[in-house]
Amino acid sequence: MADEKQDDRLDSTPDLASLDDEATEADADRTVIQGIPKIAPSSEKRQASLIVISGGSAGKIFRLSREPMTVGRAKDCEISIDDEGISRRHARLQQDNFGNVMIEDLGSTNGTYINGTRINQQALRDGDKVQVGSITILKFSFQDSLEEAFFENQYRQATFDALTGLYNKKMLMERLEKEFLFSLRNNRLLSLVMFDLDHFKRINDTHGHPAGDHVLKTLAQIMLKNLRQEDFLARFGGEEFVLMLRDLDEVRCHTLAERLRRSVEKHHFEWDKKRIPVTISMGIATLREGNFRDGADMLRVADEYLYKAKRSGRNCVASIVR
Repeated sequence: MADEKQDDRLDSTPDLASLDDEATEADADRTVIQGIPKIAPSSEKRQASLIVISGGSAGKIFRLSREPMTVGRAKDCEISIDDEGISRRHARLQQDNFGNVMIEDLGSTNGTYINGTRINQQALRDGDKVQVGSITILKFSFQDSLEEAFFENQYRQATFDALTGLYNKKMLMERLEKEFLFSLRNNRLLSLVMFDLDHFKRINDTHGHPAGDHVLKTLAQIMLKNLRQEDFLARFGGEEFVLMLRDLDEVRCHTLAERLRRSVEKHHFEWDKKRIPVTISMGIATLREGNFRDGADMLRVADEYLYKAKRSGRNCVASIVR
């Protein structure tokens, strides 16, 4: 009888493993009460800014200074925006000692609009939308450093390649579409140089992926040092890059590409105290008198010439010139 009672007690003993499981589930559902610091009101003065919310430079922030600032297409404008609908000197911004900002149209071709109304001169209010050109819209606002850093980070992520700092593929395709149409309308030359690293997989396999990243970053720096300010260089993907050049004919473009190729070949790439031989192959397509349907067609032909360079033994340039 005593044995039966003992068995009953054993049967009624809680399963410790199951209790542990239940406790774990309860802990997972429990919200831990912590002392969460409140964000104190910022004591810093908010900065007057213009944020591009529509157009090719969407997300870019321009901080307004006390000095007069000119909005325009020209490179020397304080607020320089690459949009063919914007005049070279389109509008002027002036901020007084109290932070009030006045915008004045400078006799632009397509006008300056605030919230849809064309203006000659007007004070800006927080939240106003300023349109210059056909597609570019800027939002006027006052921001603290936290907000400014957030928008700047968003812009960089959407615009630039994280590893090399060059423009990314998305920006290349957007810019190529605009440049292609502009060149067609104005009968201007436009060239694409597509290039990639020869035997890049071998570099990664032999020296490791960090070494491969180092080579990609160094290659980008070499290119930028040898290009004009108006030239557009983007990482197309992996070890492939695209360079967009204005106003260079086939011969001059081929000459430039050869110079870039030699610069890479002569550079001393090194990782972990070991030299890495690096070369590139390049293919060129040049827009002249409507010989391409669109930018994608240009890219396709540049890619074909790139593979011609690969088939010719690599470390060379292929184009219609040779």
